[in-house]
Amino acid sequence: MKVSGSKRISERYVKALFDVARSASSLDVVEKDMRTLAKALETTPSFQHFLRNPLLSKENQAQMMTAILNNVGAHRITQQFVALLARRRRLGALAEIMNMFCDRVASERGEMKAELVAAKALTPQEIALVSERLGKAYGKKVILDVRQEPELLGGIVVNIGSLRLDGSLAGKLKRLQIGLKAA
Repeated sequence: MKVSGSKRISERYVKALFDVARSASSLDVVEKDMRTLAKALETTPSFQHFLRNPLLSKENQAQMMTAILNNVGAHRITQQFVALLARRRRLGALAEIMNMFCDRVASERGEMKAELVAAKALTPQEIALVSERLGKAYGKKVILDVRQEPELLGGIVVNIGSLRLDGSLAGKLKRLQIGLKAA
């Protein structure tokens, strides 16, 4: 599979940040900073605009980001890394870099993210059971992002990595329909 140029660049930044944070025994702190930034980015449209604003000088963006991160108590490594991104005009890739970094840290801890989509609300025990069974199958601790979609009619769908496990009633009906058309 071909990797886009921007993704390849983001991967290099993630590797550098990961290596620096790991050597300083600060992976957890930097990950927390990245999650805080990601949340701010998701909830604040003006922050998104600021990161992509070509009218601001790279020095201004670096100073403003350093001030913001200093104000929220971000780790020195995070502050220096984001300032570097600003000076290199890469703040537009910050969201992708943050997600890739958090995924890499989770992988280092032996964790794996998956999405669990259910037709109805699941109990914590049901969610734990799905997580446990996926964990046994993959040999890692599986962290589930759970959401509800009534359109599934019943059952669940699990998206883990590039694999989609569809145990929903809507999925079964669709597969039955395809089978009947082929017959």
